[in-house]
Amino acid sequence: MPDKLPTTVIGSFPKPGYLPIWDWFDSARDHGTMKGPEVTAGYSAFRISDADEALFMRAAEEVIALQVAAGIDVPTDGEVRRENYIHYHCQHVTGFDFATLEHRVLRDGAYETDLPAIRAAVSHDEAPYSPHDFRASQSVSRKPVKFTLPGPLTIMDTTADCYYQDRPRLARDLATTVNKEILALVDAGCQFIQLDEPLFARQVEDALNIGLEGIERCFHKVPRHVTRAVHICCGYPDHLDDEDYRKADPSSYHRLAGEMDGLGFDQLSIEDAHCGNDLALLDLIASKQVIFGSVAVARSRIESVEEVISRLRQALDHIDRDRLVVAPDCGLGMLTRDLALAKLKIMCAAAAAV
Repeated sequence: MPDKLPTTVIGSFPKPGYLPIWDWFDSARDHGTMKGPEVTAGYSAFRISDADEALFMRAAEEVIALQVAAGIDVPTDGEVRRENYIHYHCQHVTGFDFATLEHRVLRDGAYETDLPAIRAAVSHDEAPYSPHDFRASQSVSRKPVKFTLPGPLTIMDTTADCYYQDRPRLARDLATTVNKEILALVDAGCQFIQLDEPLFARQVEDALNIGLEGIERCFHKVPRHVTRAVHICCGYPDHLDDEDYRKADPSSYHRLAGEMDGLGFDQLSIEDAHCGNDLALLDLIASKQVIFGSVAVARSRIESVEEVISRLRQALDHIDRDRLVVAPDCGLGMLTRDLALAKLKIMCAAAAAV
C-alpha cells in the first residue's frame, strides 16, 4: 500500500487571543472590511518585546501541535509573531515609513486601505529576523517547521511607492532583502522555505516581466537540500463567505505554469478548492511538486472527506503521486480555530485515504 499523500499548510492560523499584537484577519472574521492599521496606532506598536517572548513561544507550540494532531506533516508557526507577514518583513527593512501612511485602492479595486510608504532606497541593514523566529518555532516541534516570506511583487502591492517610480528596480531591491532572510534561514537549519506571491495571479504581465526574476533573486544561492516553495493564490475576500469578492482569475495559473516550471525552486502552491481549476493545468507542470489547495479558506462550509478524496483522485489523473502535496488553498487566518481544525482534519483524512 502506498504512503499517504504528504500534507502541509500555507501560512497563517487563527491567533490565540492572549497574543499582544493586532491581527490582520480580525476585522474579516467579524464580517467587516479587511483594513490596514489605524494611522494613529502606527506600526511600532506591533514590534515584539522581550517581555512578550514567552507568549509567542506558547502560541507557536499550541498552533503547531494543533496542526500536527490534525495530521499535518510540515506545519508553520501560524505566523503568530506577525500582524501580517508582509509588513512584518518591511518593518525590518530600511526605506519604509510606517508613521505617515498613504491611501491606496488595491487588488483591481477589490478594497482600499492606508499603507506604509517607501520614501527612500530599500535595503536590509539590520540583522535578519527570521533565524530567531524560526528557531523559536522549531524548538517546540519535532516536525520540520516551514517558514513563509512575502515575494517582491506582493510587497510592492501592499505598500505605497513614493520614491522609486521604477518597478523593476524596486522589485530587485526588495528581492535582495528577502534573499538575505532566506539565506539566514538556511544557515539556521530551516528545511522548508516558502515565498508567497499571490499578486502573480492578478498581475500576470508583471509576474512574467519582473516577478519570475524576483523569485530567482529571492532563492539565489539556496542549496538544493532545502525545499523551496512558491505560493500563488487568488486572494482573500473581505470577510468569510463573501462570494461577490473579485478574486483573481484562476486561468492566470495556465499562463504562468509553463514559465514557472522552469525556475529554480521545488514546489508550486496553487488554490483549487475555492476556484475549481481545469486540471489540465497540472499537465503544464512537468517537473515540480504541486501543493494542491484542497479545502477552502474563505468559506465556512466544511468539506466532506469524500469530496476531497474525489478531487485528489482527479488531480492524480494529471500528476504523478510523488509530486502531489495536499494543503488548504491559502492561510487559515480568516477562519475560527474550530473551523480551521475541522477543515484540516477532513483534508488530512482524505490525504491518508487516497
